[in-house]
Amino acid sequence: MVHADPFHNYCVALVVPSYKVLENWAQEAGIKYQNFSELCEKNETVRKAAKLDKFEIPAKIKLLPEPWTPESEPVTAALKIKREQLKAKFKDDLQKMYG
Repeated sequence: MVHADPFHNYCVALVVPSYKVLENWAQEAGIKYQNFSELCEKNETVRKAAKLDKFEIPAKIKLLPEPWTPESEPVTAALKIKREQLKAKFKDDLQKMYG
């Protein structure tokens, strides 16, 4: 989910990466980690996830280790993002990214 705060001149993003792809990349890059949550917190991992053109890159990205599913409630059964619910759930993370 890309989030833009009207009081800042940049956007931020909450991203749920592909477990297999990220784990394979980490092994190839020689990045050591204990678990997927730790891998998502590493700066190298966030930089890898941001392989976009310069104008497409959110200023800050937070990788989330838990998938968004209808059972965990941040998405509908049709996999549409429940934006307001996500903004409330990750309010602290979004504020830290703008801080």
